[in-house]
Amino acid sequence: MFKHLLASALLMLLVLGVSAQDLAVSGQVVEQATGTALPGVTVRVKETNNGTTTNPDGAFQINAKEGEVLVFSYIGYASQEVQVNGNANSLQVQLQPGNTQLSEVIVTGALGIKRPARELGTASAQLNTAELTQGKVVNPILGLASKVSGLRINMFDSKVDPDVQVNLRGIRSHTGNNAPLYVVDGVPIPDINRLNPNDIESINVLKGANAAAVYGSDGVNGVLMITTKKGRAGTQRINYSNTTTFDKISRLPEQQTEFGQGLNGVYDPLQYQSWGPRFDGEMRPVGPVLPDGTQWQLPYSANADGRKAFFNTGFTTQNDLNFSGGDENSTYYFSLQDVLTKGIIEGDKNRRSGARFNGSRSFGKLSTSYNLNYVFNKSDVTQSEPWSTVYRLPVSLPFADLKDWENTPHANPNYWFSTNQPNPYFNADNQRTVNEQQTLTGNIELNYEIAPWINAIYRLGLYSRNTDTRTTVGKFTYTTPGRTNIPGSVNDVTNNFRRINSDFILDMHKDFGKFNTRLLLGNNLRTDDSKTTNLSASALVVPGLFNQDNRLGQLGGKSGISQRRQVAVFGELTAGYNNYLFLTFTGRQEAVSVLSPDNRSYFYPGVSSSFVFSDAIDALKNNNTFSYGKVYASYNRTGNVVVEPYQLQNVYSQTDGFPYGNLPGFSLGTSDANPNLKPEFVTSLEIGTQLSFFQNRLNLEAAYVDAKTTDGTILADISAGSGFTSAWVNAFKASNKIIELNINGDVIQRGDLVWNVGANLTHIKSKVDEIYGGIDQLFHFRQNYLIVGKPYNSYLFTDYKRDPEGRVIVDPKTGNPVSGSELYYGGTGTPPYQLGLNTSLQYKGFQLGAQFDWRMGAVVYTEAAARMISDGTSPLTTQYGREPFVIPNSVIETSPGVFTPNTDVKTKGDRNYFANHYATVQSNYAVSADFFKMRELSLSYTLPAHWLDGQKLVKEATIGFVGRNLFSIWAKDNIYNDPEFVYAGGSSEGYMSWRHLPPTRTFGFNVNVAF
Repeated sequence: MFKHLLASALLMLLVLGVSAQDLAVSGQVVEQATGTALPGVTVRVKETNNGTTTNPDGAFQINAKEGEVLVFSYIGYASQEVQVNGNANSLQVQLQPGNTQLSEVIVTGALGIKRPARELGTASAQLNTAELTQGKVVNPILGLASKVSGLRINMFDSKVDPDVQVNLRGIRSHTGNNAPLYVVDGVPIPDINRLNPNDIESINVLKGANAAAVYGSDGVNGVLMITTKKGRAGTQRINYSNTTTFDKISRLPEQQTEFGQGLNGVYDPLQYQSWGPRFDGEMRPVGPVLPDGTQWQLPYSANADGRKAFFNTGFTTQNDLNFSGGDENSTYYFSLQDVLTKGIIEGDKNRRSGARFNGSRSFGKLSTSYNLNYVFNKSDVTQSEPWSTVYRLPVSLPFADLKDWENTPHANPNYWFSTNQPNPYFNADNQRTVNEQQTLTGNIELNYEIAPWINAIYRLGLYSRNTDTRTTVGKFTYTTPGRTNIPGSVNDVTNNFRRINSDFILDMHKDFGKFNTRLLLGNNLRTDDSKTTNLSASALVVPGLFNQDNRLGQLGGKSGISQRRQVAVFGELTAGYNNYLFLTFTGRQEAVSVLSPDNRSYFYPGVSSSFVFSDAIDALKNNNTFSYGKVYASYNRTGNVVVEPYQLQNVYSQTDGFPYGNLPGFSLGTSDANPNLKPEFVTSLEIGTQLSFFQNRLNLEAAYVDAKTTDGTILADISAGSGFTSAWVNAFKASNKIIELNINGDVIQRGDLVWNVGANLTHIKSKVDEIYGGIDQLFHFRQNYLIVGKPYNSYLFTDYKRDPEGRVIVDPKTGNPVSGSELYYGGTGTPPYQLGLNTSLQYKGFQLGAQFDWRMGAVVYTEAAARMISDGTSPLTTQYGREPFVIPNSVIETSPGVFTPNTDVKTKGDRNYFANHYATVQSNYAVSADFFKMRELSLSYTLPAHWLDGQKLVKEATIGFVGRNLFSIWAKDNIYNDPEFVYAGGSSEGYMSWRHLPPTRTFGFNVNVAF
């Protein structure tokens, strides 16, 4: 009897034990209407932190107990709940278009650890691969433009491989980098410009230092957490896609079409400036007499669209192929990409080829993952900036006839009509820069489960970028007099950068009844090594032979080696109560090698909290109107180190001619090494809320941020009597007050038809509070200044000398403005208001998406305007018919301090006036930077699954149209260029140089096939 009872007891315990064990639940998530697999769907065990996401095939695997509920949520689709039962091996989950439940979203947080969004006490935004690649961009950064509140993306211009500037929640540093930190699969890297957007599963934007406190100074500008795609167990998939797009010039600076080449109203066939007589349509000679006795003849009339003929139709072909799969112990994802771009400038092209391998393997309690990405990028572009010549040449020139300069006599440099401005096609061919860049990134992660409540994680990451650049100028000897020979040159530059990053993390998580806790303790080690070498020759002997041995004179060259090291320990403690109240403490002790030993180590603390009140208040539960409500707050203090290695050390360098002749000598640098320099500190307070209504059909988010910068770092001018001319100092205080609003909802949700509309608004109010020494303003770059009481990134423009009423003071004899170098406050280059609009329409297999960008309140000026005015191609030079006129709102100073309105003293309105008294005054062409543009438009159709029945090769097929920047609206006074374009650096918005290319509109098609 006892044996039977014992056997029965053991059987009951076994049954109970089995019932309590986790089940391996797997399956696939598809769209209900089309059967299309949905990648990136969040799968979470309800009321726990256990979650995962679906792979590119929509497949998933998760451990759950029988009876628990799985919640499936995906942006743009209604969430679905499925209870786990004994048959958990082949779940087929179908989602309908609708809105995601905010309460169920899982995000990739700091340190690459997934966590429920509900516990975050800071603002963040997550985009999946479909949202990121809607516009089929090559650079993933551009796929984020106008889609996230607080995030602002600017492009340099329309080159084949343009630089991109990224700012998140405004500018905090006047001198240093204002870009966010990029973290790919848990490893920080310097940039993601070479990352294949189609390899990205999701990007979670952690806004500001509050959201990235554990990253210390690297996270002071926020963090972009990037998770790349991975294979999933139980499924094998091959995917191929092609996108082909075309680029056409969308808008050119306005030009005058009334007057042609010449000076002072007199036609000159050898003059490039447009100060000649009014166009009359007659045939006139252009340039010198050719060797055969003929002379180039052109109609003396405006060719209004002639400049467009200079530009080609650019195109980009992007091919992607990836393979993914796995079993219960391992997964793999392998991708190949090739992108060929031919630019709008003749001869400019760029090719990027890359491969990625992501893998994982489980060995019992040890889980491993490893990623390797290699990209080879080669660009061949002209450094001659030919566009800067085109907009200065007469409007009568037929640029299409000038391309074949080698076989067309009047286009050849020997007989080109101008000795001041060369044929832009010749310059583009003769001056080339070939850049070959190899980028290798890799990381390995080991995750060992020490106990059910503690994991040890180790990550080792490598980022290596090797760049070889060759810049050449061809030797050209003129056979005609009066022209300066081109001696030719060659310059080879090699830049090598390597970063090794190491993280060790203890992840401890334990539940105590209604309380759940998570403690992260970690250590970070990082080393950045850089090496630069260049070798040049500036006078070549044999034309076309670009070798430094083929030279006259001395060989030029130099090299530089630097290293930056960083070490830190950090911790994060999160405590939650009943899954609706959370409190998080963070801390990081960091030391950097670039500061002096007394100032290189600092502690960065932070605290945040979130409260999901819709789950805490019984009256709000299961409410058909109010679906979700959360409030949060955070406080953080983070440092920002802006100096580069050895800038705080007194270094010696060799100086030509010192001490005299060819004797070698070394002199001390001109910048004083300040051992007392400290990091800039940003103290940030953030509060916000997330609300959802009508069963998640309408979602609202709002955040307010008050960030203060102290000990702002600048390179200040100092008295030369000290032996130096500049020094790095902590010199200013500034503040940013930011409001972010987000709204999105389903306007229509009826069967297979879903129409969603969303908007995000950002308002930034920045101010410089104080500058060291009591000074009011500090020069930074071009017309960019720090000004007490004004926003960051403010501009002071040159202006006329004016009387107390703001009227222009003119010379009583000439009618020209009196000489003076007055400066006036023009505004900020950073738009205080930014609005992103998006809409999507889904019906069965059709999907339409559009993205709009609206920026307001900033100012911009371009150096090209002054050149066009001086050369007579600007329409501003014809507003008075080039006849004498009285300068509007002008006065004459009749005696000291006494001004009389000018009614009859006229300026001549000629080249002298416009070149010397108008072009030099920036207030004449500082304009509003407001714009509204369509960022992206996409239309795609996914073939119904039943169309593919009867064959086993193709699992899914999609075709589509894509467009970018199809239209844009600028402020009325902006007749120059796209105000979105920037020059360089973190605070250069509002300034465009003379070299910026005009904007383009992009359109094309794409095909995607899954096997």
